[in-house]
Amino acid sequence: MNLIHFKIEPSQEETNIKVLNIYINNENLIEIIKRYEVQFDPKIAGNYDGLNINFYKDIDEHFFGELNENDLFNYDGKTQILGCDCGEPGCWPLLIKISVSDEIIVWSDFEQPYRNEDSAGGYWDYSNLKPFVFHRKQYEEQIKEIYRNFNKEGISI
Repeated sequence: MNLIHFKIEPSQEETNIKVLNIYINNENLIEIIKRYEVQFDPKIAGNYDGLNINFYKDIDEHFFGELNENDLFNYDGKTQILGCDCGEPGCWPLLIKISVSDEIIVWSDFEQPYRNEDSAGGYWDYSNLKPFVFHRKQYEEQIKEIYRNFNKEGISI
């Protein structure tokens, strides 16, 4: 099983913006994805940032894969977990499928929609990137921590 935790941190590129960074097994998800994407294009691999904390609507819906159809981070049933390092949410999103069961949460089916099979920039195939599997209890504890940290930042969701 993987361990997940979240940190509100300054954006890598945008001054005065705070983002929600995701850490899996104590490593920033951006670095994990960068290592995988370097096979496709080393110059732009991992050009992500966490999502701006001001854009989240509902943390539970977001991290349990239950976003409504009008949510900024919903892509036809997949959830955006990282955004472009330019700060624009839809510019260079990393998408995942979130599956929930009684005991585990699974992140799978990674996708960079601007590098799909029809992309002029080439297809980035994430099928060899292993899913992340989390104990539901630990995952839920971390979701509660997001709420506490958002409250500390003066953001109510």
